[in-house]
Amino acid sequence: MFLRFFKPNKKLSYKSLSVSIINSLVHSSSYNNSSTIKFVTGSDIVVEKLYKCGVDKKNIFYLKPSVWYNLGMFQCKLEPLTHDTPNYALKVKYREQKAIYIVDTANVDNIIAKGYDLYLIESNYRDDILEKHILECEDEGTLYYLDRVKNAHLSYSQANSFLIENMSDNSEYEYIHKSNYNFEEME
Repeated sequence: MFLRFFKPNKKLSYKSLSVSIINSLVHSSSYNNSSTIKFVTGSDIVVEKLYKCGVDKKNIFYLKPSVWYNLGMFQCKLEPLTHDTPNYALKVKYREQKAIYIVDTANVDNIIAKGYDLYLIESNYRDDILEKHILECEDEGTLYYLDRVKNAHLSYSQANSFLIENMSDNSEYEYIHKSNYNFEEME
């Protein structure tokens, strides 16, 4: 499993693994005041907000997109994503192993990640369920939200297409950022 060194004798769940690998991939909606967390960001806005929250400058790694950086034991790279606020995929390398974290994006058209060991990828909605909710919706506010979902988030089918195109035989994946509302009739 990717990055077992975090807990060498214990298999990590993907949720704890994603937190351990990324520590905290910060984008405009989530901040933490803890001085022990390392934040990885490519956004000037996020850096400013982190300072205001009292996060020590030494705990913020400001990365320019599309450039590999050495951060101790890891190499990291941010790749721009398509979203209604600035957001990035995070590629992480440790020795010969590679992981990618993709969340809050309308598509993955510009992301190349062939043969990675681990894919943590948004699968926010099923197209058929979202379209059904849009057609049945009578509330203007909810309709705005539903229209926004398909323009700012990755669908189950988009995530699967990306995985099929990029995964190797030994790759693992986990769907993340899944809307219970827009998957309600699945399974």
